[in-house]
Amino acid sequence: MTTSTAKATVSIDATISVGKAKFTLSEAMQHGANIYDKLYLLQEQQLDYYRELGNILLQSRALFKSDKLFGQYLAGSALGCMSRQDRSDAMFIASQWAEVQKLNKNGALESLGVSAIRKRCKAASKPASAGNTSKGKVKPEAKAEPKTEAKASTDGSSDTKFQTEAELAAFVAQSLKENGLDNVQFLIALKAALAA
Repeated sequence: MTTSTAKATVSIDATISVGKAKFTLSEAMQHGANIYDKLYLLQEQQLDYYRELGNILLQSRALFKSDKLFGQYLAGSALGCMSRQDRSDAMFIASQWAEVQKLNKNGALESLGVSAIRKRCKAASKPASAGNTSKGKVKPEAKAEPKTEAKASTDGSSDTKFQTEAELAAFVAQSLKENGLDNVQFLIALKAALAA
């Protein structure tokens, strides 16, 4: 990225100088409009760039046993100049792409930083509260609802049938969390199982 230290100055003959370039007032406005257009296009492309970079990082991370080993590899790679926060941001955008796209209707997120996008994604994933609607009402006794679990048969298969890949993914994510298993190690094992 190049940085410009040139200051805009105006002369008595109404020419505006930016560094070595000289413009009339009209030309300066057109030059400004061109720069603004470029800036707008960069903002539009920013999320796509974050996603692409995040996908590269997520896929590469699956090849390493730990975040520490992955970080050590990255430090010696061409992406060694990238900060941990920027890596985390890119990986977040890539992993939450469906939610980001849903929230980005009409370009609403394009001018925001990743921190603000994270906050909006988090807020959107929380169920909306209707306020205190229980004031003056008698609380019903809570009934324990039976937890639905996939039951393994003797051959190791599950009795649960999934209608979509998203249902299966949600089940696997919940199972990994409940059993305290590592997501990355699971992906490595899944890749090996699919290759067999």
